[in-house]
Amino acid sequence: MIKWFSAIAMFGLYYLLILSILYVEKSMILLPIGPAGRHLYCLTYCMVFVIILYFLEAFRIGERRILDLIFGFFMSSLVINFVMTILSLIFTTLQIRQLFGLFVFEILAESIIGFCWIMFCHRIYERYQFCREAIFIYGSRENESEYTRINNTINKFFRINRSLHYEIGLDSIFQEIQSSAVVFLGDIPVDIRNPLIKFCMSKKIECYSIPKISDIYIQNARVMQLHDKLLLRYPQLGITGGKWFAKRVTDIVISSLMIAVFSPIMLAITIAIKLDDGGPVFYYQDRVTQDGKPFKMQKFRSMRTDAEKDGMTMTTKDDDRVTKVGRIIRNIHFDELPQLLNILRGDMSLVGPRPERREFIEEYSQKIPEFSERLKVKGGLTGYAQIYGRYNSEPEDKIKYDLYYIYHYSYWLDIKILILTIRILFQKENTEGFEKERMEAMKRKKRGK
Repeated sequence: MIKWFSAIAMFGLYYLLILSILYVEKSMILLPIGPAGRHLYCLTYCMVFVIILYFLEAFRIGERRILDLIFGFFMSSLVINFVMTILSLIFTTLQIRQLFGLFVFEILAESIIGFCWIMFCHRIYERYQFCREAIFIYGSRENESEYTRINNTINKFFRINRSLHYEIGLDSIFQEIQSSAVVFLGDIPVDIRNPLIKFCMSKKIECYSIPKISDIYIQNARVMQLHDKLLLRYPQLGITGGKWFAKRVTDIVISSLMIAVFSPIMLAITIAIKLDDGGPVFYYQDRVTQDGKPFKMQKFRSMRTDAEKDGMTMTTKDDDRVTKVGRIIRNIHFDELPQLLNILRGDMSLVGPRPERREFIEEYSQKIPEFSERLKVKGGLTGYAQIYGRYNSEPEDKIKYDLYYIYHYSYWLDIKILILTIRILFQKENTEGFEKERMEAMKRKKRGK
């Protein structure tokens, strides 16, 4: 409730800000706009602004990091004020210098208002939401202590104060959770999870769970009626028809523009790599894309030329094979820029599951049969898993993100992912490789130990 009242107050501040600017500009507007017209303009401006804020997830207090929320407000202000500046060039007598000053002022003022609103709501949320204590029901594949530590560090929904292994039995779990405010279900078997969800619903206990892949299928099912029966229809994977055409046109247009814009940077990286060790500028990796089609994925070389002399291995944190130039361009993802050429050729798309090596797909598919379903669409330069996951996320988590994207595909989802990709460029956790200990854990899993 407090959040909604504060949102209304924020909306009012934006309204007054734009209205005051209009009164300052009223003598320079070419088209006659009376008081009613100014209020209509302000209302339209604020409503569009709020829609963009919602699109960029700037209202998701407690779900997103503070920096992500600030990014949402800044980008929303940048977009709408850019559009309004262009319109002002047409309908006012303001000079470019004056318009630029107003453009900067509005972005700063709106960003400050947004920042204050975010901090206020975040403090309220931490005070009344984060203090809630939860019981964690965990499975055999989860490290309970590590999971609890990470959750209580980054999760703003609840704090885990007790943990129970699902093998103690349903009756014991029911007895333990019946007086709890929050229950968090980890990676536990469905025959245990489903009765627990039903119990929580019947007792009005707030319940969270880590989804199974089948949950993603169910989430996108269409509700139908068959006589007196409720029916769920599960759609097929893939992007076809008009959606495919619009996606391909967007790939060509945006990748061409990005190549033109980033060409000076790409030239500078080329020179830096040559000056660093004199080796080849580009590195080509064998990857597979839609329907398992192989292609050569192009990147700026960021590692030594002999990096894979002992065989193909994943990058580890602080990997000594990474060059000085490579470490810089990897941290800001600029080593991926040559993949814009892959997009123009049709090997990849701007948005989609990241292309994997065939060896990894075959390995992961043995453990996760649904992993190969990500090949129903073209691999992407960025994707849903890159926005909400991490480079070193487990394959089980990545495939859930990828399938969610495929099943919920829309043109606007692609646009949203492209915009949100900007915010991860400087997030270090999205560029980190696998820790050495994690690599050893993966090897032990593969050996079945």
